[in-house]
Amino acid sequence: MSDASLSVTQARVERFAKTYLEMSGCSVQERDDELVVTVPETATTDLLNTGTTTIVCSSDPERIGNELALHPESETFQGLLREAADQAPIGRVELMDADTEIQLPDWLVESEVSVASTQFMPYYDRTAVVGLFRIGIETVSEYQTAVLRTGAVDANSMGELPALTDRLLAHSTPDSAPIEATATTLNESTAREAIDTIGEVIIKQVQPTIAEIQEGATRAAGAELDEYRQLQDQRIEELEAEISAVSNNIEKLSATIEETESQAERLETLQERKDLKSKREELQNELAELTEARSAGFPQKRQEVSNRHSLEVVVEPLIMTELQYEQGELEVTVVDSTTQTSVRVGYGNGIGVTESLACERCGSTLSGENPLRLDGQATCCTSCRK
Repeated sequence: MSDASLSVTQARVERFAKTYLEMSGCSVQERDDELVVTVPETATTDLLNTGTTTIVCSSDPERIGNELALHPESETFQGLLREAADQAPIGRVELMDADTEIQLPDWLVESEVSVASTQFMPYYDRTAVVGLFRIGIETVSEYQTAVLRTGAVDANSMGELPALTDRLLAHSTPDSAPIEATATTLNESTAREAIDTIGEVIIKQVQPTIAEIQEGATRAAGAELDEYRQLQDQRIEELEAEISAVSNNIEKLSATIEETESQAERLETLQERKDLKSKREELQNELAELTEARSAGFPQKRQEVSNRHSLEVVVEPLIMTELQYEQGELEVTVVDSTTQTSVRVGYGNGIGVTESLACERCGSTLSGENPLRLDGQATCCTSCRK
């Protein structure tokens, strides 16, 4: 599954917001780094109140002030994206030959031969499912992030189609011609299986991001536990010192009781010694609990810290698109200094080459590392060329 995606830049966020709000019936005026949005009662968006709202296109808290912020990580952008997805979560487009450029395989791109011409010959239609997912990764404490990923699979085989994802994203730039969308024809079971398959692969795709956040959370948890251990060690030392001081005072009071002849003073000293013994017992109990907890590695605190820094990963499908593309053959005419010949391979429009090509001499599969070479009319690989 390709992780190629359009960079969620500030400029793209602003263009998306302006386009979506205008499609929702609002008027949008650009003013320096602000979008002044007038929302009529007939507007179809629920994110902004009726009237005029100023949105600041910045992530600087001082610049934003009390206004709404618009940037890739802002709640405003996430809300607009979610509302757009809710209004049209499923659709269907047809990717025809005219919509895409020919995608040459690595074994041609890296080859020394020249491509004289290409011709795509479509034979039949195939259906793919493209899904846009939001992956939320957060801990209860401080780490929080959200990423958007797109993936595509064949509707029949559920095989991954990374090149198709890249091609579809190419049509998502503001300067690209729009692709007309219609209602989907997928049945529910196929759609669910496709979304589940894409979701599983996307999780693997973002695993490095998850691992990075997990590593940061683990470091934070370790630092918190170390700080807690130091505080408890300090408290144990304080308790030992307090118990020693109280014990000394008890011994002094015991001596005073033996020497005191006044019954009233004797009773008063006895009560004072009793109070100190109660205090010492409380201190000893606290010390015993802390010592036992330290010996066990502070399990209760460890669990508390672990819960606070544990990761929660939420995979949420936002948009699903049924995409019909053409499957056929690609004929490529290649030339070198002395020879011209043609090569035919299975090809999907928007998918790229769908089958491997073997060297006619040794049978090795051509690749970017072992590209095509011509030996007369024979297509061979670099490794075995005479």
